[in-house]
Amino acid sequence: MLYFVYKELALGYLLFSFLSALGVLQWVAARYRLAGLALLDYSERRTWGYALGTLLIAGSAVWFFSSQWERILTPGPAGSELSLLFGIGAACALAVTFTVATFPQRLHRDAPQQGGDNGSQTVAIGRTTGRLYLPSDPTAPMPAICLVPGLGAGDRESMETLAHHLVQNRLVALVINPDEELYSYPETLAVLPAATSLLSKRPEVDPERLGALGYDLGGDLVIRAASAHKQLKAVAALAPILVDTPVDLDLMSEMPYAQALRWARDRKRANLRMELNALEYRASIAPRPFLLLYGAEDRLVNKAPIAEWGAQHENWVTHEVIQGAGHLNLVDHPMTLQIVTRWFKEHL
Repeated sequence: MLYFVYKELALGYLLFSFLSALGVLQWVAARYRLAGLALLDYSERRTWGYALGTLLIAGSAVWFFSSQWERILTPGPAGSELSLLFGIGAACALAVTFTVATFPQRLHRDAPQQGGDNGSQTVAIGRTTGRLYLPSDPTAPMPAICLVPGLGAGDRESMETLAHHLVQNRLVALVINPDEELYSYPETLAVLPAATSLLSKRPEVDPERLGALGYDLGGDLVIRAASAHKQLKAVAALAPILVDTPVDLDLMSEMPYAQALRWARDRKRANLRMELNALEYRASIAPRPFLLLYGAEDRLVNKAPIAEWGAQHENWVTHEVIQGAGHLNLVDHPMTLQIVTRWFKEHL
């Protein structure tokens, strides 16, 4: 039978273990860059995680021993009671961390995107739809890029940010809506040809200067579709999946636990990657210019085949790494916007 002796002492042990565990988790989040365990955003300043962790651990210790000193020196809870209190405190700290860590991710997804929907219009692309972005004063004919988002909740918003940046630099952009049609195989193979067909018929667009860009699984789709669709003159893939993704703590480097769990168990993502089999079709893009781009902090993609491919085909593959960028924040990273825009202007 459990016997805690003093209710105040038991609650003190519980709060002490909770705050200490919370501090340890912040040290781990900062040390290993695990966004899924971070109470604050430590991506730019890891010292904040160390400082907060130290404050929680030291502060809870000072408070506990100063307020409970007399009771600690008298007979208190036995080992089983202490183990239970410490276990409950640590479990509560982990639960609170998982919950709070979702808010920075949600705020990032819900943040208003640059430019709004000014200058865009909804268009039909086969059995799906998209948003067409045109410069306010188009001077025909202009190059155009079809943008294919990944299989994620915030990927379309990131693509719209990229589209606005392209339009500001005198490029037409078409963002395909990430609906069921886009991620159903083999129907997905017809989406990009339909999109380029639509673009080639627009009076503002030069049909001889069409490009495509895909992100995440959208990158796999662009590689697969471009291998047979020769009308595309320049192709870019941002963090394409290509091979199996990790299912360990690397997932929590960029996303909360619940999202990481869904990612790891997402059979639709895994099946679509295997069905597209983009790694086997990548060489068919040659000799057209191809841009491979990913973040240096991306641990959701196996970058080995990407780096090997870029090294072997330097004559037609441009291989870029964005320092400080991960997988989920790659598309709208300022360096990505600059590199992608400059590359397309040079090759279209």
